[in-house]
Amino acid sequence: MEKQNSKIKDKAIIDKPISIVCIILVAIFVFFMCLKPEATLNAVNAVFNAVTSVMGVPILWFVFIGLFLCLYLALSKHGNVKLGEGEPEYSLFSYIAMMMCAALAATASYYSFVEWSFYYADPAFGIEPYSQEAAEMSLSYAFFHWGFSVQVIFVLTAVSLAYAYHVKKVPVLRVSAVCEAMLGNFKYKKQLGKLIDALTILSIVGGMGVSLGVGVPLISAGIGKIFGIEVTFTTNVIVLILVAVVFSITSIVGIERGMKKLSDWTLYAAIFLIAFIFITGPTQFIWKNFTQSVGTMISNYVDMSLFTDPIRESGFPELNTIFLFTLALNYAALMGIFITKISKGRTIREMILTCLGGISIGTWIMFGVNGSFGMEAELSGTYELSKAADTQAGLFELFEQLPGGTMIIPIIFTLVTLGFLATSLDSASFTLAASATKKLDKNGNPNSKFRLVWCVVLALVPLSIMFAGAPFDTIKTICIVLSVPFLFVIIGMLIGLFKWFKEDNN
Repeated sequence: MEKQNSKIKDKAIIDKPISIVCIILVAIFVFFMCLKPEATLNAVNAVFNAVTSVMGVPILWFVFIGLFLCLYLALSKHGNVKLGEGEPEYSLFSYIAMMMCAALAATASYYSFVEWSFYYADPAFGIEPYSQEAAEMSLSYAFFHWGFSVQVIFVLTAVSLAYAYHVKKVPVLRVSAVCEAMLGNFKYKKQLGKLIDALTILSIVGGMGVSLGVGVPLISAGIGKIFGIEVTFTTNVIVLILVAVVFSITSIVGIERGMKKLSDWTLYAAIFLIAFIFITGPTQFIWKNFTQSVGTMISNYVDMSLFTDPIRESGFPELNTIFLFTLALNYAALMGIFITKISKGRTIREMILTCLGGISIGTWIMFGVNGSFGMEAELSGTYELSKAADTQAGLFELFEQLPGGTMIIPIIFTLVTLGFLATSLDSASFTLAASATKKLDKNGNPNSKFRLVWCVVLALVPLSIMFAGAPFDTIKTICIVLSVPFLFVIIGMLIGLFKWFKEDNN
């Protein structure tokens, strides 16, 4: 009898009510998206316009101030706090690899080559499009958008969750559980916790919908290039199912045997692709442009962070900076929970500096090499990616400028994209399952079959968008709407964290 009770205690316990409510809400969105896509789009856009007009500027300030707060937490005595007992569970390479794959997803595979072209064609600060100045600023803006600023949001979420889980011994890796522990005797903390759980789950589903929306057509385009077939709706559905199968398998076998190995292989393949482009591409231009773009980003960091364009009203901050920050807010719970899970045995300082530095530097190298390769082709007249009718298909035409660019490079790039997407969705399924679990198992994991349920839910949203023939901007818009309340959740957790620091003299 005691043995049976011990087994029950060791098992994860699912929170069925919150799971059912969130799955029903996703199903309602899928239903209306398929039945009345135009009306659904109009409703979402109306909410989007209202939200960005009110919350855009506060989000910019939050991210800007947040970097200094992260550095304070890392370099002060708080940075000495160890997260859990024992030695780190993963090597530094695997630790960074898992964080990078979870954070970047397939979106980075694509945007590392093309994002500079957006700012070349439609630059900030009133710079003339397609000018020399626009070219010089373009890659530095990509560095800014994908570097410290985004990692700040992940770090500020993770440090509160990690301290709660590893130091204060909050038994569940749920944002709501941490908030409830911080609220103490607050009368309505249970009701607030349920709301936070629902918000966390829906935000992650929306954020992953964006990754799938970018990744699936990109993988389809790669398959079309490799096998010489036309990309259709059926092709996209088959690719979506393939991706779902891959990340479902890695979810079932667990982080150690699944995501760790897949993220390591993906990063090795990405490093090989980046090195190949650097060596066989315009090496001198890549090196010089990377160096100058880092310097331009650093010297213009404050201007980029607080650029609102109130005079020209070009819409650049809303369409680019604010959108990317709100997308990061959608990933905040996912990254916070996942970083907490893999950070056992490390100090707060190690966690913060690895996330801030490791992911940012890795991203800059990726964007610097891939983006500079595309820019040199544009400026030399070899291939004008910024003017391509379809940048995803155009990307594979750009590869043709490299040795092996008609077959070998498309295969490697497609596999890297698949790996990034699968590992990101794997971490998402873990976070979703953990957010809807009352009690984790003895190893700190949710039920593996329950993770599989969330793998299916994650695939349904982009599938409905594809079926309706609607633009994936729909999901982007929903992300922005859902992310704003999470900003206040992060701020609340930070207030609670500093109260704990004071109580524990840490």
